[in-house]
Amino acid sequence: MLLLKRAEIAVAKESGIGLAYEGSVRLIVEGAADGRWNMAVDEALLESVSSGASGPVVRLYGFEPATLSVGRFQRTAGSIDFERLAADGLIFVRRPSGGQAVLHAEELTYAVILGKDHLIPFGKRQVYRFAAPLLLAGLTALGVRSAASSTAQRGNPLNPDCFGSTGEYEIDAASGRKLVGSAQMLSRTAVLQHGSIPLTRMNRKITRYLLTEAGDPSHASSVSEEMGEPVDFVAARSAFAHAIGAALQATPNSLTEEERERAERLYREKYTGDAWNRSL
Repeated sequence: MLLLKRAEIAVAKESGIGLAYEGSVRLIVEGAADGRWNMAVDEALLESVSSGASGPVVRLYGFEPATLSVGRFQRTAGSIDFERLAADGLIFVRRPSGGQAVLHAEELTYAVILGKDHLIPFGKRQVYRFAAPLLLAGLTALGVRSAASSTAQRGNPLNPDCFGSTGEYEIDAASGRKLVGSAQMLSRTAVLQHGSIPLTRMNRKITRYLLTEAGDPSHASSVSEEMGEPVDFVAARSAFAHAIGAALQATPNSLTEEERERAERLYREKYTGDAWNRSL
């Protein structure tokens, strides 16, 4: 592992994994946007990191309107009620990352994008271990106490609802309920890790759009429930941006012109079409 800045050492001590990278981490903080655009942006950033044009990226954003996303390999035929989604005005999109379905409503979303040379050793578990303390730092800054990284799989990982089960290194609240859901896409050159941080119970309405049986809604929690008071998107985004920025000494950043152009093309040609979204 190469030299780490002081703040990165704290992350390394907590997670056992630190960035093997001497440059600045890009911190991209954005508002809420169409879910198909959000996925196009994350894929464009993944390509940029994978090619070596960009260093590590952490992106914070939201969804507007509410969006139901499914994992890269999740089947939708006979599982998703597309008619009800359309009637309710929700967006549907297939993520480039894996995992199960998520209803993105009243949440803060994160994306961590790392190249194979940014994290040594480089693998799915190591990336989860790197991201977990950053998420815990954000929750602590927001005022959520005693959240912890899960040490084992709980529930059925094939549950169509992401929040119906908990994977290793996902984040549990003090109540023992799942608080942050995460999923990855790992290639030979880079990794994209997505995560959903529900601010309210709105995401539990996902059962309205699933045609197959989902898990027990009591398995999941939200930031507002754990804090005992309402928390809005702007406050949550600010707390996470401050905590992650301090931990990684990240530099506030935005999309490059090339990344935006690539995202626009992906949005038009991939994420707004059934060929990708309903491919399974």
